[in-house]
Amino acid sequence: MQKAANDSESHRITLICAYLIIALGAMTFIGWISGIPLLASIRSSYIPMAPSEALCFSLIGIGLAMQSPLIARLLAMLVLGLVTTKLIEIAGGFHFGIDLAFVRNPQLFGTVPTGRMAPISALTFFLAAQGLIALTDRGWLRIAGPLGVLVGIIGTVILVGYCYGTPLLYGGRFIPVALSSACAFFLCGLSFIAAAGPEAWPRRACLGNSTQAVLLRAFVPIVIGAALINGWINVKLPHWTNVNPALTTAICAIASAALITWIISQVSEVIGGRIDRAEAARNAAQQELLALNAELEERVQQRTQQLREKNEQMEEE
Repeated sequence: MQKAANDSESHRITLICAYLIIALGAMTFIGWISGIPLLASIRSSYIPMAPSEALCFSLIGIGLAMQSPLIARLLAMLVLGLVTTKLIEIAGGFHFGIDLAFVRNPQLFGTVPTGRMAPISALTFFLAAQGLIALTDRGWLRIAGPLGVLVGIIGTVILVGYCYGTPLLYGGRFIPVALSSACAFFLCGLSFIAAAGPEAWPRRACLGNSTQAVLLRAFVPIVIGAALINGWINVKLPHWTNVNPALTTAICAIASAALITWIISQVSEVIGGRIDRAEAARNAAQQELLALNAELEERVQQRTQQLREKNEQMEEE
């Protein structure tokens, strides 16, 4: 029953992520076609998602939403071929005209053209396409989760840059990843982890009542959350107030230490209680075993005495 519930939950999360990925891709296409770049960039000060990226996201989203492994594999192979060509184009300085087919006269965003797939996006699509292929083959299903984690981490790092107000690669000569692309990559990673199922890493390590699972569920979210909040406060607070940055860092460190200490106390209470119960059960089992041994020994002695008396009686006769 629990396994069925987990499978149903995984399927639901995968579908939600897939539909959101498709929606982000569709919004980008609508934005470029209608001349409303805000639909592709979310904010006017951010670079818009390239149409080629929107196409790849749409194909991946459809592949995740479809129930047919064959269709999902074909769509993943199409994305893989497209981004492999793009990576060769970027690395070798070739011009195959992949992005040119969508946007012929791109505008400049700073010093880089819009409507062009970012190098980081191409590399992440390469990983995402392989993750989708892995989901269609039971033999490779175990690598779908790790690939999902990797894709999700890339999306998260880029999202953190946007949240901190310092988007990655802005102002440089490399095309940065759009905010909507970062959101879609995060959703791709989450969907791969969910679709891989509870038997695959990393969900396998976090589920259940084992000590490892309890520790991971307790510490991983709080450590990540504390690090993100600490970084956000250190970046944003000096711009809003005249507080000394050293004081801000010290307060954040103390708050994080207090929170982690509280988490440790709660986890240790849970694990300590589990250990105490296990020890009590072991002692009870040991006492029961000793009692059974004593009873068995007593019965053996009684039986031996009965046999001795029987032998003596037979000798007298």
